Amino acid sequence: MTAEGREPTIWVKLRLPSGGEIGPGKIHLLRNVREHRSIAAAARAMGMSYRRAWLLLEEIAASCGAPVVETFAGGKARGGASLTPLAERLVDLFDRIVAEANIGAAGSLKELQSILPAPPADRS
Repeated sequence: MTAEGREPTIWVKLRLPSGGEIGPGKIHLLRNVREHRSIAAAARAMGMSYRRAWLLLEEIAASCGAPVVETFAGGKARGGASLTPLAERLVDLFDRIVAEANIGAAGSLKELQSILPAPPADRS
């Protein structure tokens, strides 16, 4: 079974000292900015508006006290965005926290799985 819905896993949302929260959705957005090197392309890949992506990135930056993306002007040929070193580290640490939480709770997650009914078979 995979961790994508067949076995219980830990879902992490970090509450930062600033009061801001960062969870899987914001981390996914940061990964998409890194992958696509563009806020607009990252937003499209996630099915959200550019404005929504920009507001989320500003929210992350406010929560962290520093920018999380650097943008470069120049249009389609030369413009784009990249993650700041802070954002890169944030993504890495988030992944490590999730992995450590799942490892630490492995026994309890397995026990939880044993008491739950089996999910319906995939009919696709």
